Amino acid sequence: MLNMIKMDLYRMFHMKSFYIVWMVLAAGILFTTYMSRLDVETFKDMTQEERSVSAAEEETVQEGTDQVNFGMDVTLPTRPGDQVTLLDLVYANFRGKFVVLFFLIFAVLYSSADIGSGYIKNIGGQVRDRSALVLSRAAVLLVYTLLSMILYLVIQGICQRMVFGYFVLGESGRFWNYVGVQTALHGALVLIAMAIAVIVKYNVISMTVSILLTMNMLVIFYSALDKALAKLGLEDFHIIEHTVTGKMSLLSMNAGTKESLLALLTAAVFGIVAAAVSAAVFRQRDI
Repeated sequence: MLNMIKMDLYRMFHMKSFYIVWMVLAAGILFTTYMSRLDVETFKDMTQEERSVSAAEEETVQEGTDQVNFGMDVTLPTRPGDQVTLLDLVYANFRGKFVVLFFLIFAVLYSSADIGSGYIKNIGGQVRDRSALVLSRAAVLLVYTLLSMILYLVIQGICQRMVFGYFVLGESGRFWNYVGVQTALHGALVLIAMAIAVIVKYNVISMTVSILLTMNMLVIFYSALDKALAKLGLEDFHIIEHTVTGKMSLLSMNAGTKESLLALLTAAVFGIVAAAVSAAVFRQRDI
């Protein structure tokens, strides 16, 4: 198993898409940071009445919300008049699922690479359990998630200094707790994208489904389930609050121990199930 992980790591670091996705991510972060600065400058030009409305909206964003809308929205939670911290920028990009979009794109490309090729057929015939091939890729994708998260934080810090002219981390305890929990959630979603790629086998379909996950397109489905559960007497139960994408959007900046542990548990359950399903499907498939 260890040798397979080493081989998969080698193949990952030698994929052109590995570096291309990182470069596009860097450009995207610079763009969102610049747009965030424009939002801050726009606020300065508002009338007092407009500022009051905007302040109320920002307060709602910072405290979190139980509603998740369609699309991708990168909105700063910074209070009016305060400095924009790295935590604010990270929160906006994580909550809007902008960063994880690039993670999923690479996950699909990497997971579907060489499936059905001579390499897989050759290696698959040499191992006792072919599911190990998928589990090896799952381990490598978790390494990729960690490396990409570190890269993102470095890029985001540099972009903050370039665009805003200063670097402010924010409260360190809140920052590292939030980043740590979100890293686990990002890893789980990457494994879900891997499962989709392994099961579907077609890059275009797998990529489309993965992108739709970041755009919250399952909200309609969740709403239908919530209505059905409400009729059964579970009015306060909301499906999206117990999903990986839901946790990513709803996790607050100052998440307490309970909220953080529940998010980590959600990430662990979905990640393990995704890896197990991928392994089971690949084990039974003809290669």
